[in-house]
Amino acid sequence: MTTTEPTTTTTGTTTTGSAPTFEGRAARIDAAQRAVARLDADPRTAADELIAAFEAHHAAVLLSLVSRLRADDRGRELLYEAVDDPEVYAALVKAGIVKPSLAMRAMQVLDGVRPYLTSHGGDVELVRIDQGIAYVRLLGACQSCGSATETLRDSVAEALLENLPEVTGVEEVAPDSAPTSAFIPLSSVSFGRKGQSVT
Repeated sequence: MTTTEPTTTTTGTTTTGSAPTFEGRAARIDAAQRAVARLDADPRTAADELIAAFEAHHAAVLLSLVSRLRADDRGRELLYEAVDDPEVYAALVKAGIVKPSLAMRAMQVLDGVRPYLTSHGGDVELVRIDQGIAYVRLLGACQSCGSATETLRDSVAEALLENLPEVTGVEEVAPDSAPTSAFIPLSSVSFGRKGQSVT
């Protein structure tokens, strides 16, 4: 008897019951949220409330699990190893349990302005944050001169300064300087939710 290999659809489900990928599950959630947004007001309110109830329940369960792991030396080691998994990290961030470091939040801010930069042939990367100063490297069209380029540079600085109170200034790093890794050590990840301590 022949068997067929499981396949994953674009919605993240599988035809033969195998586990979908992280990207597939995320795409399925995004598609469902867009579908809910298209509903009329009353059904949309009910659907949003159902989603919020599920998320609150899952967040409470995750918080309890994290608290127990943090209370044990080996459990704490396993927790930090688990956070290195993008799916685990995303779930804990969504639940408000993981508090991203300043560098992580800065990269998220830059991700927000990146589409605007790339539409003008440019890009940006975070080099480091030191004593409140964010050092960034501008790439592509952002390296040239002119008023348009100044606008791109200003958009990067404004985004960081407006969204990150800890950042008091933005400095540009020469494009030919030594590149730095975007790796964020797990020791910089802190845990907590809505003022609750899990240490």
